[in-house]
Amino acid sequence: MKVWIPLALSLFAALQPLVSTAESKKAGSPNVVFILADDLGYADLSCYGSKEITTPHLDKMAAEGMKFTDFYAAACVCTPTRAAFLTGSYPKRVGLHNGVLSPKTKSGLNPSEVTLAELLKAQGYATACIGKWHLGLEEAVLPLAHGFDYYFGMPGPNHGASDLYRNNKLITEKKNVDRDQLTRRYTEEAVAFIRQSKDKPFFLYLPHSAPHFPLYASKTFRGTSKQGLRGDMIQEIDWSCGEILMTIKQLGLDDNTLVIFTSDNGQAGVAAQPLHGGKGSSWEAGFRVPFVARWPKRIPAGAVSEQFATIMDVLSTVAPLAGAQAPTDRKIDGKNIWPLLSGKPAARSEYDAFFYYVRDGQLSAVRQGKWKLHLRVPSERWAGKLPKEALLATKPKTAPPWLYNLNEDVGETKNVAEENPDLVASLAKLAIEFDRKLGEEMRPAYGANVRK
Repeated sequence: MKVWIPLALSLFAALQPLVSTAESKKAGSPNVVFILADDLGYADLSCYGSKEITTPHLDKMAAEGMKFTDFYAAACVCTPTRAAFLTGSYPKRVGLHNGVLSPKTKSGLNPSEVTLAELLKAQGYATACIGKWHLGLEEAVLPLAHGFDYYFGMPGPNHGASDLYRNNKLITEKKNVDRDQLTRRYTEEAVAFIRQSKDKPFFLYLPHSAPHFPLYASKTFRGTSKQGLRGDMIQEIDWSCGEILMTIKQLGLDDNTLVIFTSDNGQAGVAAQPLHGGKGSSWEAGFRVPFVARWPKRIPAGAVSEQFATIMDVLSTVAPLAGAQAPTDRKIDGKNIWPLLSGKPAARSEYDAFFYYVRDGQLSAVRQGKWKLHLRVPSERWAGKLPKEALLATKPKTAPPWLYNLNEDVGETKNVAEENPDLVASLAKLAIEFDRKLGEEMRPAYGANVRK
């Protein structure tokens, strides 16, 4: 894994020092906009190779900033990744690793957790969450209880539909929510928050409900892509990102605003070539997602990082830029990836290994460097969607493990476990020990129905 940066950008990076907390305070705490798509896959943006979906605004954002090739969600479904983003921790560490919260859940993200919003609010930031929450429905665990000054959106899951809330007040019952207008409404609310907060540092968390099923899009975007309604939804998300970036520029905030775009897990029901699998699986397409970051004069333009990073890193990266720091009274799994984002030539991923926890909350695979070991069946659901050469890996005559060299075989088609028994044993031992220790260190989620 490496970082590729054009020659001119290498010179730029070499001359630009790493932004420290002190420098950040001196320059003014940056505004932070974190945009999260729902079920958007690795190859769903044209800047990541899509031929059926056009995303000019995100493509421009990548051209003006940096994109990662090896960026991972913390889980292959919604709730766990969202908990990981806000806390900087593996979902199991905060007790939200078992599937997704149901439309009638009494559970949620524990108020005792320290979120990125709380850290930034303590530094004088205006904070807002606009969009899908999916971390609990009780007032004690809604966004306002986790450091956000303002909330507008649907606190429940997409698959069960959800009511629409403003702060803690129900404003539209789910049966009356016009889902076709949801992306547009989220965007209008986000733009309004940015305009209202322009005179102080702000943190905007914009978790879209799209392109998660059920499929919907406004009339303007229906029929505009080559991938049907799902593609139309993604193109509307791209429009939304364009509106956010245009507003920031119009307000003169461009040079002091970090904008990040990514997804909570892989796509559902659509192959993400060259990856295999998708949402709910430990195949690469279940976890590996697009990640684009833009901050003019801070993040080198047109850069591509092949270093490993995850959504857990956002807290540990953004907090120091805002003059805060990640909590020290508890285990935080995320790393500070600012050296990677700022284009520091010698920067490398700080991860020794990454552990894949799937829909049922169980450890399913481990990655260390270029090697990935599956400890359980990645997902039978995807067997029929794989090329013939991959079927032996999906339905082997013997039980796992399956070992893949991701540098040479990112599609996970050639199981090389038999040729590397010592490596298999080493990775298996590493994974089992990590899971044992993580289980001992688990912090409880809020409410009932919490399983280990």
